[in-house]
Amino acid sequence: MSRQELADACNAELAATHETRGRRRRWAGLTEKVVGALERGEIRWPNNDYRWALCRVLQTDEHSLGLYIDRPSSAENGSSPETGRQAPHPRRQEAIPAHPRSGTYGSESPYCGRTLDGFDAPGEWRAWLRDGVLNRDHGHIVLPIRELETALRHGNLAYQSARYSALRRLPVLIRGAEALLAERPKTVDASRVAQAVSGVYLLASKLAAKLGDGELAWTAADRARCFGLVAAAPALTAMAAYQTACALAKQPGQAAAAEEVAVVAADTIAGHRLCRSPAYLSAYGALLLHAAVAAARQADDRGAWGHLEAAQSAADRLGRNGNELWTAFGPANVQLHRISVAVTLRNNQRALRIADRLDTSQLPRTLTSRHAQVHLDLAVAHSTTDGSDPQAMLQLLEYERLVPEAIKLNATAAGLITRLLRRERPSHTPGLRALAERAGVRDS
Repeated sequence: MSRQELADACNAELAATHETRGRRRRWAGLTEKVVGALERGEIRWPNNDYRWALCRVLQTDEHSLGLYIDRPSSAENGSSPETGRQAPHPRRQEAIPAHPRSGTYGSESPYCGRTLDGFDAPGEWRAWLRDGVLNRDHGHIVLPIRELETALRHGNLAYQSARYSALRRLPVLIRGAEALLAERPKTVDASRVAQAVSGVYLLASKLAAKLGDGELAWTAADRARCFGLVAAAPALTAMAAYQTACALAKQPGQAAAAEEVAVVAADTIAGHRLCRSPAYLSAYGALLLHAAVAAARQADDRGAWGHLEAAQSAADRLGRNGNELWTAFGPANVQLHRISVAVTLRNNQRALRIADRLDTSQLPRTLTSRHAQVHLDLAVAHSTTDGSDPQAMLQLLEYERLVPEAIKLNATAAGLITRLLRRERPSHTPGLRALAERAGVRDS
């Protein structure tokens, strides 16, 4: 079969299956481009329905097709529209109790009706997001494209402001976006919808990475790349590569892989005909900034500063502090990353000198999270200098003031608070115990 014939056969199988379950017959959305991306290995883990249809048409299993993303062996696979969900991953069973699908999303889910601001621990936040991404339902809620795009914009603004509890509708956006792509009106452009779906998964990947769930961030980034390819939007696939690198960075021993993903994607963007446009320059620069941090985590001083200089050149060409593709890229952000890289390389005095010349007022007001990160980096830098625990404490308090929700979730902040507690001198760091309690850190 050709790629188109395979896509048509899979769509027919899914349409017939949905019809037998009492749903109206509909196009399932698999295209020749997606099949090509699967063949090239650009997409390794398509959604449940696509995997089931490919196995059904080709009369084989997921393992034989080379579909994988750290999932159980083929004996445990076999998800289908009839069963409605994949067998639970053994490492996920405690976090996300299995529950059958029903006519409305999550009616039997332990997270139904709960929102992020109702959770007490990071583990609950991660389980909530996994439930929304991995156990989503298809076809019950179709969001109008304008509502979807508006909600996605508000979601990205909330993320950049570190108001994570405002992302309570993210599971609704995920299932609503895919349902719109499958059942879109003829008046709505398919590429526009695919771009919105890609954006929703990019947002899910960002939040998963922020919560420290590298595997889920990788899954969501892979889906974002899939829909970016469907939309024929190279800038979105570049941002999916950025999120893939972020996901790898959250996994032990994957810093080199994260750097490679970011550099390869940046090189691809550099060769694009629109490489000098603001969106492409921002994507290119953001990828280089992540590559710099990944190189620093490998103690590669030369590589880290080299990536930063290339990012600085891109920022100079951009000529402003923008927020294209939600990257927050620009000259000020490059300076913030110089501090992060210096701290990661344990060159704390250099980090403090760069901070002395930094003017964070250049950043757009919405970029609260990026603004706050510099205070956390400086807290780490001060904590390694004898007698500077009070300065570290002040930086932590400023970080908490700017992003009160983030301090409960950030592993670096938790680790730093723990170290300060172990060598606490109450007269030098008043309020440390109260900060630890607010951050959920227990003195061991």
